[in-house]
Amino acid sequence: MPECTEPISSPCGGRFKRAEIWKLALLAGFVIQLFLILFVTAIGLQQLRMTTENLKTVVDVHMRKQNLTKTMVLTARERTLIMFMLTKIDDPFERDQLLLRFREKGSEFVAARLQLLELPLSARERHLIDLHKERIAFAQPIQEEVIELISADFTQDGVDLALRQAIPAQNSVMVLLSRLDEEVHRVAIAASERAYEAHRVARFWMYFLSGIALLVGLVVAAAVLFYSARFSRERERLVTKDTLTGLPNRMLLRDRLEQALARARRRGTLVGVMFIDLDRFKRVNDTLGHASGDELICEVGQRLRAIARDEDTVARLGGDEFVVVANDARGVGQILHIVEKVRAALAAPYRVGERELFCCSSIGISVFPNDGADCSSLLKNADTAMYHAKGSGRDRFQLYDAGMNAMAEERLQLETDLHYALERGEFVLHYQPQIDLTSGRVCAVEALVRWNHPQKGVLAPASFLEMLEETGQILDVGRALLLAACQQTAQWHAAGFKDLDVAVNLSGKEFWHGSLISSISEALKLSGLPAQFLQIELTESIFMKDIDNAVARIQALKALGVAVAVDDFGTGYSSLAHLKRFPVNVLKIDRYFINELPTASVNEALVASILALSDGLHLDAVAEGVENIEQLARLRQLGCRIVQGYLVSKPVAAEQLTALLRRDWHEVLGGAVA
Repeated sequence: MPECTEPISSPCGGRFKRAEIWKLALLAGFVIQLFLILFVTAIGLQQLRMTTENLKTVVDVHMRKQNLTKTMVLTARERTLIMFMLTKIDDPFERDQLLLRFREKGSEFVAARLQLLELPLSARERHLIDLHKERIAFAQPIQEEVIELISADFTQDGVDLALRQAIPAQNSVMVLLSRLDEEVHRVAIAASERAYEAHRVARFWMYFLSGIALLVGLVVAAAVLFYSARFSRERERLVTKDTLTGLPNRMLLRDRLEQALARARRRGTLVGVMFIDLDRFKRVNDTLGHASGDELICEVGQRLRAIARDEDTVARLGGDEFVVVANDARGVGQILHIVEKVRAALAAPYRVGERELFCCSSIGISVFPNDGADCSSLLKNADTAMYHAKGSGRDRFQLYDAGMNAMAEERLQLETDLHYALERGEFVLHYQPQIDLTSGRVCAVEALVRWNHPQKGVLAPASFLEMLEETGQILDVGRALLLAACQQTAQWHAAGFKDLDVAVNLSGKEFWHGSLISSISEALKLSGLPAQFLQIELTESIFMKDIDNAVARIQALKALGVAVAVDDFGTGYSSLAHLKRFPVNVLKIDRYFINELPTASVNEALVASILALSDGLHLDAVAEGVENIEQLARLRQLGCRIVQGYLVSKPVAAEQLTALLRRDWHEVLGGAVA
């Protein structure tokens, strides 16, 4: 099974970090691919523009240059031919026609030459045109002279001049025109080659960058597919596995349990469902922190997996709750054997950081088909059995039986009713008097909460106080009852019982809550009760959670003027050294020591020691649980001044207590208080 190899304080941190890296890598891949596509597009458009311009230059400029040079060559040739024909024709009319054509061709030549000069020319082309211009400047006067001679009927002289000078000069012009034509053709071929080369380069880069973009796209696509598959596996694992321990979670547990039940139906075997809850795990979390709690949970998961068979299922439901499913059991004894192995494995010491811890478990067991035919019923019944095991003292297991559901439903209903009890005014206080054996009067009363349930009647704290603690309602209920006790005592003071104290019990959650001092101050202020008549009762276990802070809080209470009593003294964790540090006022001797006081010398010695300790520390001592005259008489002999118990009175409502306050207890109890 997967082990908890990742940091305990952040079990999923490594996976989340890798997921973020993958996301960033994929995003970078997509961005690179997008930029490549944009780059390829830009390069392609740029090269296309250059190619278009080159082609335009080749087609437009160079082709025009070639056409113009061709025109110049052709017109020059025709002028040479016309000049030659003029030497052979005698008819004046034809001669005039030829002269007209000669001059038209001259105009065409000049027009072509001027247009050529307007086009972009290479240095070589411009040089040839300049030479051509010089040759024309030399040949043109000769040609004009020939024309004039022929026009004046000096035909023979004109012919001689044409053959001797004009035609050779025109031939030299033709040579330069031919060279110019060749150069223009060469430049056009070079421009065409450059355009083709630019097109080839552009095509290469487009193919190359497109290939890179395609490759990056394939890499990104492959990464997406890989990561998607991995993410799907991870998501499936997260959906079906506990992230801290790697064990199956509730969803996968139900699936495997359904398979186990189907297999058990075919084979006629049993399936055991063990619901496991770690005892006092919350104390580890609260004391050492959640990191240590996570480490402990991981160790528990590993131990359960180590002792389970291959065919069994170990799952974590959350918090400190685990489930073990024992498949294909031949009898209940085989399931119980696995339960004992689980208890033994979990009871062994744990090493968490630098500390050694002990953590036992409560286990509830349901068995298919006896305790349920489906997954939900078996899990529910195993959970119910676990709560019974925990309620029976912890560190034990409990097989399910049908009566547990009725009890669980009753508790659930009681929890629901409890939620509305405060706002409905169903919580009331009963008061139990404490008798001063010296004066024979009631010197104090202890305020004890009762729940006046609409259907069940008056309920003692044992049936609901733990639920108030679990739900956190104890804070609101405690504040309301503290105020009620102070107001009632103030009323008794107004009725003439001015020296009456009231003792109010506080739970650990109330004592350690930040609003403790302000709540007591507010109750005293609203009720008008002087602080010295309020006594706060605390058990020894509350002090021991954090001795230094407990001392500070008690001192804060004393600063208000409130007295502090240690309830059930002698049965808790206090040592004389701790007691010396606590600035308390009263020690209440637990009823356990009073119970067999007349007959047990050990109890008598312990009570005598506590009374001597109280006297030495200048503390008052109150004996609880006094139920008969013999106990009262012996306490009187030992020097106990204040007693409380059923011998005097059970806790009663405020209106009943008024009569007890008026009594002379010397007369009621006779010689025991004399």
